[in-house]
Amino acid sequence: MSRKATNLTKKKIFEYCMKSFAENGYSNVGLRNISEGTKLSIGAIYYHFSSKEKIAQFLYDTAGRLILNEIKTAVENAADDREALKSIILVLFKLTEEDPYLMKYVLYTKHKDFLPKAQPICSTKPFEYIKKFIKAKIKEGVFEDMDVLIASSLIMGPIIRIIQLRMDNVLKGDIRLYAESLLDGISRSIFKKQI
Repeated sequence: MSRKATNLTKKKIFEYCMKSFAENGYSNVGLRNISEGTKLSIGAIYYHFSSKEKIAQFLYDTAGRLILNEIKTAVENAADDREALKSIILVLFKLTEEDPYLMKYVLYTKHKDFLPKAQPICSTKPFEYIKKFIKAKIKEGVFEDMDVLIASSLIMGPIIRIIQLRMDNVLKGDIRLYAESLLDGISRSIFKKQI
C-alpha cells in the first residue's frame, strides 16, 4: 500500500473514530462500527491498527500533536506576551468551533479507562508547552511570581470552562468573541504589570 493510500486510510479512521468516540464513548464503538462508518473492511483496519486500543492511542497522540503545533506556531508568531497569551486562547477556541469532536475527545474522554498508560490531559505535550511558557514568563518577571500550577490554573481554568460552556451549548455563539474579555480577566490575575 502506498504512503498516500495509508495516510488517507488513517485519516478516514481518525476522523470517524474521533467523532464516534467523542459522541458515543470508546466502549460503545466496536470495530464493526468503525468498518461501517469508514467503509473499510475490518481487515483493512487491522492492517493499520492491531487493535481498537491502538486506534485510540493514535487519536490521542495525533490530537495532542495537532493542538501542540497550532499553539506553538501561534505563540512563536505573537508580537508580545499579551498577544502570545491571547493566541493560546484563540487557538483553543478556534479548535472548539472548527473541530468540536477533537476538543470533546481531548477534554471529555476518560482516556485512562482504555489507555491505562495515558498521561492526564494536563500533562500532555500541548499543556506542558503552555506550562513551560508560563514558567518562562514567571522567571522573566512578566507574570506574577507564583507556583506554575497555580498560574496554569489561573490561565487554563477559565479557557477550559468557556470551552465546556460552548460544548454544553450554554454559550450559543462563536466563543472567539469572548477571547478579549477573557484575556483581560486572566491578565489582571497573572501579569505583574497591567498592560
